[in-house]
Amino acid sequence: MLSVSNLLCDHQAGNESLRYGHRTRRSESPGPPRPVVVWAVTKACNLRCVHCYASADANPAPGELTYDEGRRLLDDLAGFAVPAVLFSGGEPLVRPDTLRFIAHARRLGLACTLSTNGLLIDEAMAGKLAEVGLKYVGISIDGTADRHDKLRGRQGAYAGVLAAIGRCRRRGIKVGLRFTVHGLNVADLDAIFDLCLSCRVQRLCVYHLAYAGRGGNMQKVDLTAAQIRAVVDRIFQKSIQLHAAGEPLEVLTVDNHADAAYLLLQLEKSDPVRCRRAWEKLEGTGGNRSGCNIASIDPVGNVHYDQFSWHYNCGNVRDKFFSAIWSEASDPRLALLRDRRAHLPRRCRDCRFVSVCNGNLRTRAEAATGDWLGFDPGCYLTDREIRPPGGQQGTAVSLPVAVRA
Repeated sequence: MLSVSNLLCDHQAGNESLRYGHRTRRSESPGPPRPVVVWAVTKACNLRCVHCYASADANPAPGELTYDEGRRLLDDLAGFAVPAVLFSGGEPLVRPDTLRFIAHARRLGLACTLSTNGLLIDEAMAGKLAEVGLKYVGISIDGTADRHDKLRGRQGAYAGVLAAIGRCRRRGIKVGLRFTVHGLNVADLDAIFDLCLSCRVQRLCVYHLAYAGRGGNMQKVDLTAAQIRAVVDRIFQKSIQLHAAGEPLEVLTVDNHADAAYLLLQLEKSDPVRCRRAWEKLEGTGGNRSGCNIASIDPVGNVHYDQFSWHYNCGNVRDKFFSAIWSEASDPRLALLRDRRAHLPRRCRDCRFVSVCNGNLRTRAEAATGDWLGFDPGCYLTDREIRPPGGQQGTAVSLPVAVRA
């Protein structure tokens, strides 16, 4: 994730040490990295979204982890000191014992978040989420009402999102909206910012399209490099405008670490002091953390190096504890991801931004090229921009004086 609002507007969300300290923590505490774990508790979902990376449908996957197996998994994650568990799916609230999982995780002291489409958060469910101590809910949104309903496959889905936001906010649960941008909904970007303001949403995550699950069939409607640049420019501009107007919306982009390099390119020309600070923070993260500080566990217990890599298994928690799978890193992909730079495409190895990108998203590269170590087409930087400063002529967004240090 790239915290646009933090790097451009000094917004403090309270998670900055977690977001920017991966390399520092690793040097201070040698040993395996502790990942944020995305656990898909079920494949079942009450919607059928066109870009779903889990290819979820109405049915659970055969052999999903039982409640007792799920409790043991959470016990192991707590003992391994993972920083957070994100309960996902499918639609996690379709599974009746998801609330019990969250309650158990909270008793263990785990930080928990919920990724949901919002439609099952009625008044009773919102109350139960608050009762079990859930602090944050991420709700997916695909655009304005008609577009959201069409992409989600159900009329009234957008109204359900609005209702869920209000119910959570009234109970003190922080709400973030998750917007996956592509050619079918890019025109609604500004409307999503407006929705965040009107509903008093605290966080907006703009996801780039990952070519996984049904999302793998959407490559033909993904944005071009020029379109991605325009989207990211607009995200930068809107974030700055909102903070200057006293609207402290936390804004992040997700699943494309070229955004970090692009932000630095802009700051190099407009604000060198802020640029140096941003470099330090982003290098502390080290770019894409798949297989290092992010992990995924699917409904049947398979371990993956991120939530988009369900096509590749690194082990199964029924055979070995997650902590052992992650610590031993005996799977060849998992091991290589911990020190991948020498194995990246030549263009990535030679890029001056490799320390803040780390080769970007491997699943998108594999889907596009057939090679999991191939070039990620999500990178929209030109050859000139990735060279050392003396040889580049990148274009810059003019950042207002209000955000300069």
